[in-house]
Amino acid sequence: MTVTTELPGTNTPPEPRGRAAGLALLSVCLGYFMVLLDGSALNIALPSIQQDVHGTMSTLQWLVNLYTIPLASLLLSSGALADRVGSRKVFMWALSGFALTSLLCALSPNLGVLIACRALQGVAAAGVLPTTLAIIARNYPVLADRAKAITVWGATGGIALVVGPIGGGLLTQTFGWRSIFLVNVPVGAFALWLSWRYAQETERRMERSYDLFGQLTAIASLGLIVAALIEGGARGWTAPYTLVLGAAGLLSLLAFALVEKRVAAPMLPLAMFRRRAFSAAITAGFAYQFGAFGLQFIIAIFIEAQWGYSASEAGTFLLPFAVLLTIGTSYLNRRWKTRGMRWLLLVGSSIATIGTVLCLAAGDEKTWPILAIGFGITGLGGGILAPSINGAALAEADSQYSGIASGVLNTFRQMGLAVGVAVLGAILAGGNRVTDLRIDLAIGALCFLTVAFLSRRHIHR
Repeated sequence: MTVTTELPGTNTPPEPRGRAAGLALLSVCLGYFMVLLDGSALNIALPSIQQDVHGTMSTLQWLVNLYTIPLASLLLSSGALADRVGSRKVFMWALSGFALTSLLCALSPNLGVLIACRALQGVAAAGVLPTTLAIIARNYPVLADRAKAITVWGATGGIALVVGPIGGGLLTQTFGWRSIFLVNVPVGAFALWLSWRYAQETERRMERSYDLFGQLTAIASLGLIVAALIEGGARGWTAPYTLVLGAAGLLSLLAFALVEKRVAAPMLPLAMFRRRAFSAAITAGFAYQFGAFGLQFIIAIFIEAQWGYSASEAGTFLLPFAVLLTIGTSYLNRRWKTRGMRWLLLVGSSIATIGTVLCLAAGDEKTWPILAIGFGITGLGGGILAPSINGAALAEADSQYSGIASGVLNTFRQMGLAVGVAVLGAILAGGNRVTDLRIDLAIGALCFLTVAFLSRRHIHR
């Protein structure tokens, strides 16, 4: 394999460029914010969309699913493409596509067109996510500065969690559901200009083959597995449709592994996983998303179904989690960064475990303060550890593979969220919601303990 860079002399990353690097960071954070916000805000608007375009609620779920499936299935491919042509270029094209498809969603005359545009929006989002971290790594070559930038990037996700449900509800109530998509157009245009003006292009690797079979099997395996998880939660885990999707996904995943092992220039070099710190970081990312955001979904369902909370009240109930997660990400992680990523991961996962265990005392509606405080502590711990997962993964990746490394990390995190929602949701659907919630909380605590174990064992100081 021959590795080249876009310009002579770019093998040595330039020094940080101060204001220009900061504006480049702003561009990718805006793109990241839009992708996360769009997913969370839409759920609030589904009843309004149903009234306007006259679709059944089960059909409207495809607005969510046909965004999630292409997003998860194309992350690896877009990361590999970014390594070949440049992350900045892929980010700009994907961001343009996201803004355009958002406009098409807002102008959709019926549900069929809206679902199709939503699927295209998921494709564009898959190009935005893995390129953001790669651009940060390029524009912040010094690890200490990069850690600060990744902290800002992580805080952006926490802010999106807060703004999504609340902002989506306000926009829908004030201007209608189409405004949720329209707001992406000016924000996307501004982020696009910032990226074009200030972001530096990443290194590129030129190879003799494009690994077409690797691309196809990766897309098929990830798409089928996510679809199986979605359908398993809706139809049941033993339903024939779910089993067929799951089996096809596993066979495609096996085919992908065989292809990557044999081709001369693999899309995903399996040697990356021989670095224990990298494998530990992406596994920790899976466990974190499974525990933190799987539980967020489950607790919202529990307090609505068991305690009779409305959707808006449930959103308010989860604010401590989102706010403390943002504080942990944007303030505490940055303040304690000199102690090292492993220390932050251990402290964050320990705090998240304590908060989740505290939630086990919740039962009837009178115990709502215990659940609110405990899950808020979980969010604080998650905020402390989350940026260090990203930093640990990128620190172990060669610069010419930063796109695919970011794609792998985001894929594992998306899969962790999908598996967490599916598994924890299936448990909550049992006969006793209080008991089922406690089982889910115990599993969540085990996820955070897994992060602590992996960090202590494999992540460098």
